Amino acid sequence: MKYIGLLFVLGVLLPMIFGLFRFLLGNPAKKASPLIEYVQKKGYRLVNPSISQALGSSGLELLKNPTLRNLTYASSDIADIDGLDRPSGGWLAFTCNVRSKEVTVFNCSTAGARNGHGGPIPYKVAKVKAAGLPRFSLGRNSVVHSVLDVVDKMVGESKPGINVDRSQYPDFSAHYWVRGADAATVSAFLTPAKISFFETAKLPGVLATNANYLVYFEDGTLRTEPDFDSFIATVEKLIAAIL
Repeated sequence: MKYIGLLFVLGVLLPMIFGLFRFLLGNPAKKASPLIEYVQKKGYRLVNPSISQALGSSGLELLKNPTLRNLTYASSDIADIDGLDRPSGGWLAFTCNVRSKEVTVFNCSTAGARNGHGGPIPYKVAKVKAAGLPRFSLGRNSVVHSVLDVVDKMVGESKPGINVDRSQYPDFSAHYWVRGADAATVSAFLTPAKISFFETAKLPGVLATNANYLVYFEDGTLRTEPDFDSFIATVEKLIAAIL
């Protein structure tokens, strides 16, 4: 019993303390500066406008700033998206209108063992407000996806796959996977024109839906203006083809 307190300190308090030091030394306001400049240049909207007012503040000043204690995390309402299990981050996010759709763009990460060290996996994400879509996920075949499928089956969490007619869509069937609980509804939604789009576009990321959003995400991190411009251009093509 006498070691319980020590274990608590080692297992809970120390990570919190180290996280606090990283926060103070990293100065998130400085990290936010390039994105804020990009958002202002393009006329977009920050999900957390108070961040722009904190530029130039030290880490300690940020901790004392009451307006930064209740930040909105853009990843909080897509935790049920297939492939983005338990995402974290998204406080540094912005919204823009793309083909009359509200799109929120941000970086986030998920805990996973996909890489050799089992550390956080970074993703660049766009969530498009679009309620009422059928629930599904779609992406390109890869070694990583095959391994994850095997792991899901081993732990009893495999997700139902949807077969697309190979004779009608040989290229799509050879290079893409589709998952969803309601095969008939998803198959009706993925019209020939939409399947043709994926065959031609060869997008590197994953497209998925939940009750409120169409979500597209790719591996990596958005850092520079060309990164954001290119990613938003991809999302615009998706919206034009899918919605």
